[in-house]
Amino acid sequence: MQRVDLHGRMWHVVKAGRTGHQGFLSLDSEEIRENRTKGMTTLDVATDIFVGGVSTLSFVSPEATEQEPMSFTGGLRELKINGKELELTETGALSGTNIRDLDGTACGYKVCHNGGQCRAIGADSFLCVCPSLWSGSLCNQSVSCINNSCRHGSICVPSTATSYSCICPFGWVGRYCDTKMSTDTLRFVGNSYIKHIDQRFNTRNLKYIQLSFTFYASSSDGLILWMGTAEQEDDDYLAVGLEEGNLKIAVNLGERLALPITLKNLTLCCRKWHNVSINLNRTVIQVFLNREEILFKDLDPFERYIALNSGGVTFFGGFELNRNVSVVTSGIFSGGFEGSIRDVILFGDENPMVLLKNSEGFNIFEGTE
Repeated sequence: MQRVDLHGRMWHVVKAGRTGHQGFLSLDSEEIRENRTKGMTTLDVATDIFVGGVSTLSFVSPEATEQEPMSFTGGLRELKINGKELELTETGALSGTNIRDLDGTACGYKVCHNGGQCRAIGADSFLCVCPSLWSGSLCNQSVSCINNSCRHGSICVPSTATSYSCICPFGWVGRYCDTKMSTDTLRFVGNSYIKHIDQRFNTRNLKYIQLSFTFYASSSDGLILWMGTAEQEDDDYLAVGLEEGNLKIAVNLGERLALPITLKNLTLCCRKWHNVSINLNRTVIQVFLNREEILFKDLDPFERYIALNSGGVTFFGGFELNRNVSVVTSGIFSGGFEGSIRDVILFGDENPMVLLKNSEGFNIFEGTE
């Protein structure tokens, strides 16, 4: 087994996690294979996260340590859980004690972005020396985007040292996001998303869900629709997407009791319009493809959970730009949707939704390819 440097002369990278009931642990990209055991398929961690120690060491199980429980002594940075980095500061943590800045200067960790070099000025200030393509106090402003023409809250993305492109908010298109969208056929390009808020959610019957939409895929994989808040790992959801060209559906009414369903006898990719209609009545799911029934199944005959508590939120195509689809969905879908969507109907409403109302998003285009 590889050992760490106990003299504080180098940083180490530790990665740990689990896939189903199989756990993994690695140190500096070298996987540790000793004493690997299988456990439960889910991990309930709906508690506070402690770093370096706990408030009362006697709470630590003796089985978790070879000797008497002790707090960690050393430095720690870049702590990520499910792809999201935790802010280890007095403003990012709930509480803590006996912690000091390991660097000892105002520079600290990752103060200057994009390869900028930090120089401490006195005890509590710093200066970032930026590389040629970046500027700003933290080297986080591209030189090519300083005088950009992106409009309506769009995001400037540098293409080269002297050019850029604009990522438009939902409802605007064009080179500079200065043209209003005028079509009901919406095109997604893999890092697009729409987040829709149902204004009638409080009056809905959450034990009976109806939805339908028509889609045109340009890629064989991707998340098309996710009904649910997608904030915590165990939040309820009804998800629809593609995996290797096959329709994939996943439902969680509680504790992820039902496994995702992949309908492998039907290839839906690519560049053809298909209509999907789904009825979820308590735990019984019925799926129609182009008006023909392709699935009828009771996901949980014991009916341990019978309502979809979606929070009135539905995502189309993916999630916010800084969120990885694979991480948010726990690997159910590998990425965002590439293709077009139209004629979306939720909860059995009579008419298709006007997604431009009560929605936000980015990188949505008009029509098909």
